[in-house]
Amino acid sequence: MTDKNTTNNSEISTIPAVQVELEKSLREIFGEDIAFIEPHAWKEYGLTIQVSPSKIKSVMTTLKDDNRTHFDMLIDVTCVDWLDQKDERFEIVYQLLSVELSHRLCVKVSLPETAPEIDSVRDLWSTANFLEREVFDMFGVGFKGHGDLRRILMYDEFVGHPLRKDYHILNKQPRIPLRVPELRNTSNDLHRAPLVGMPTKKQRL
Repeated sequence: MTDKNTTNNSEISTIPAVQVELEKSLREIFGEDIAFIEPHAWKEYGLTIQVSPSKIKSVMTTLKDDNRTHFDMLIDVTCVDWLDQKDERFEIVYQLLSVELSHRLCVKVSLPETAPEIDSVRDLWSTANFLEREVFDMFGVGFKGHGDLRRILMYDEFVGHPLRKDYHILNKQPRIPLRVPELRNTSNDLHRAPLVGMPTKKQRL
């Protein structure tokens, strides 16, 4: 991969030294396997790289295990739907943090519209469990090797993925029977002793 953006000298002074060192380390470790791209936010901590889907697992493993990067925390996994705006419709976005080294990194991976799928990183960071399930539920992106990939916000019979841009807000969903029959409200059966009131000033006199 080739860089789409390279940090210039005028910007270096506003970027923490740990982030400058991180960029240097990433270039040494990965070479052409990653591309640096323009960040959308967090300019001073906004180091962002693009990774191909076939290399995401090996890159993420190295980012966690290498002493120069040591990303011990996966903060977030989300998805962007670029419907009719980019050749690759979906973009998976990972936010990484190294607590030990105090640096951050955004990792982006582009996926096609048809059968979007990517390797799971659940075995690297346990936080990926629910995060990847949410992306699967809302966008329909599969995560190979997740082990428990099922809906987390919508019910199992829900049709479609509500955060895709072509999901119509007025879509109707199939009616399903109650999973647990409604039970009689038993709160009326509860009894407790009367509350003990404190004497008023007049009563004390």
